[in-house]
Amino acid sequence: MTDEDFARLLERVHELPGIEFKPPGMRTDRDLMGWVTRAALGMANHRDGGIVIIGVDESSGTPKPVGLKEEELATWAFDDIASTLAACSDPTLSFEREIRRYKDMPYVVLRVHEFSELPILAKKDVPGQRGQVIRKGGCYVRSFGKPETSEIASQEQMREVLDLAIQKGVRKFVERAVGAGLIVYRPLVGQPTAEAAFLKQLGDLR
Repeated sequence: MTDEDFARLLERVHELPGIEFKPPGMRTDRDLMGWVTRAALGMANHRDGGIVIIGVDESSGTPKPVGLKEEELATWAFDDIASTLAACSDPTLSFEREIRRYKDMPYVVLRVHEFSELPILAKKDVPGQRGQVIRKGGCYVRSFGKPETSEIASQEQMREVLDLAIQKGVRKFVERAVGAGLIVYRPLVGQPTAEAAFLKQLGDLR
């Protein structure tokens, strides 16, 4: 993702299926970190993963890029974020952390990877100021309608996650069969990567 792509995301007036905004604050703010964790769990169960951007105020109902203060930014170290996410996800989700700037203000960007084999479940309960943020054992996904993270509540959402897991299982079987010399695998020409699919989504919004 280029700086131009990042700027275009922040200038949107709403979230996208693979993008979730979170307000500025300290990582040590348990309520904020709880909602960031919930968003990461949902992105991990989303096809091609997704991005959580910290530093966007939505208190007015419309995303407003405000960025992080330097003292807030200092608390969002990768190891600290990873420790919290590992304690709340089973199996542990995978992510990358980036620092991006927009109009001279820093933002924390978490690029969450799609689960590798099994869907990610919540490892423990996480309370918040407005009630429970994460329920132990819950499977969080991105909603089909309004782009938001929620616990699976319909057979359609469950089927989407299970289909993704089945596809991964089949792919893993093929890789093992190829490695054992049982079959000859020829990749499809022109098959897009996850990064290419994400950039295409951005391009479609221009």
